[in-house]
Amino acid sequence: MLGSDIIAEAFIRHGLKRIFTFPGGTIAPTFDAIRRKNIEILCAHHEQGAGYAALAVARLTRRPQVVMVTSGPGVTNLATVVADAYFDSTPLVALTGQVGTADLTSGRQVRQCGFQQVDAMALMKPISKATFLPLSPSDLPGMIEEAFYVAAEGRPGPVVMDLPMDVQLADVDVSPDVKPRMGVPPNEPEHSLINKAAELISIAAKPVIFAGQGVLLSNACRELRLLAESRGIPVVMSLLGLGAFPTNSALALGFPGHTGNQYANRAIHEADLLLVIGARLDVRQTGTCTDQFVPNGKIIRVDLDLSELKYSRVRSDLDIHADAQCALTQLRQALEGKSEPDLSSWLAQIEKWKAEYPLAYDTGNELLKPQQVIQTVNRMTAGKRVVVITGVGSHQQWSARHFDFDFPDRAWLTSGGHGAMGYDLPTAIGAQLERPKDLVICFVGDGSLQINIQELQTAVINKTPVKIFVLDNRRLGLVSQFQLFNWDSDPTTGNKKSPDFTAIARAYGMQAYTIAKAEDLEPMILKTLAFDGPVLVHCLVDQKENVSPMLLPKKTMDKMWPYA
Repeated sequence: MLGSDIIAEAFIRHGLKRIFTFPGGTIAPTFDAIRRKNIEILCAHHEQGAGYAALAVARLTRRPQVVMVTSGPGVTNLATVVADAYFDSTPLVALTGQVGTADLTSGRQVRQCGFQQVDAMALMKPISKATFLPLSPSDLPGMIEEAFYVAAEGRPGPVVMDLPMDVQLADVDVSPDVKPRMGVPPNEPEHSLINKAAELISIAAKPVIFAGQGVLLSNACRELRLLAESRGIPVVMSLLGLGAFPTNSALALGFPGHTGNQYANRAIHEADLLLVIGARLDVRQTGTCTDQFVPNGKIIRVDLDLSELKYSRVRSDLDIHADAQCALTQLRQALEGKSEPDLSSWLAQIEKWKAEYPLAYDTGNELLKPQQVIQTVNRMTAGKRVVVITGVGSHQQWSARHFDFDFPDRAWLTSGGHGAMGYDLPTAIGAQLERPKDLVICFVGDGSLQINIQELQTAVINKTPVKIFVLDNRRLGLVSQFQLFNWDSDPTTGNKKSPDFTAIARAYGMQAYTIAKAEDLEPMILKTLAFDGPVLVHCLVDQKENVSPMLLPKKTMDKMWPYA
């Protein structure tokens, strides 16, 4: 067998149905081994397209997926995806082709050792959990197994393995007897800390639970819901944590922070106890006034990543280093038999804030509003299994506010920490491949779509029936809004000229329509959802619609723009 066969056997051992790629010469030997093992190969039209499709499957299954690219530009093009996986805790194994070991180990002090050579290890090290460079086929069995293990264990993330071409082609005498490395048991919390947390919760009159993506990563949605509903505690969710608790529940407050729901921010600001589970509490979630975050209450933090606790941006009164599922299970057990404060006045106050700060927008003119598109799709897909994907920008914030999520039946995928435009379309393709019977909806802005618009061809070739709603406001809205706030001009982001997205989609062989009036919205959505194939709907929406309300710098959580 060859070195490339060892890699292909690892894919089978880890239950991979397919791998994702944009090909090139230095990774080609392994493709032949994959073909001989009858593993499906999804070939995108750009390395980002392949990588994001793999991320979608990893996010939905919580299991490492594989993307393979060639050396040089293949590596540099994939760096954005690897960074996205790192910051959003997505398990990914990235295999990059490389020139031969003779060039790599020559010791020649030159700029480049071989055609399309780049130092993938140095490039990827800051944005990955681990990097591996096998210089002999004997290195491969242990390294590939370690790569899958590291990607999934603890806080998940990407692992990069750089594969010299001669190592892939080298003869190996015997197939190595390698078994998948067993994961470590989930991190159990200290019982004394759980008991302290239970005591604080049992006396809190205005508690709030802040659920982050850590709840989803630890498969702890059931435990979160049991705790919140048994005690009647309202729940806010981070942008990536949406769906960890049903967003249409009376106890759900949506997502807080910079572009979050105003009543969620008010609840956090007025809480006497904030229980944070698996959320980083970065600046987009807390605002810049960290000394005034939960000013009159205590903060309990549960996180698997000890560094997030050790280097917290905000004060924490009790840190619990633990897996979210374990902590929530034990916390609910510790609360059994403890007093339950009457939260009726607190919940009534939250309902008043919901009435005072509704998720409303001006519909006084005839222009189609982006929120209308999202809300109407949400209403017309009620009761269906749906995966919603967005790019990054204004449309991302509107989707988070106006669509209902409840994982796994109504799942939500977006780029959070890295905030990468172009995440949208290829991620939707990957989601559809993983969930062929589910409805996959992609809300995308005119700017974000054009980053990876070539993946329209991938959707058509693979017959993935994704439904793409382009919310075209002819501006890079969120950055335009930022520029106008600060400098009264938006020279690089305002009044952009968009192409005819309908014509482009049709040129790729996709069904496509254009819509500009609210009265045509329902019939168009009905037609789109009924079509058995990929569809793009070019929605010409109000160019001047801003993301509002918004938490601006140097403002506390209870004071969002526009100010009352």
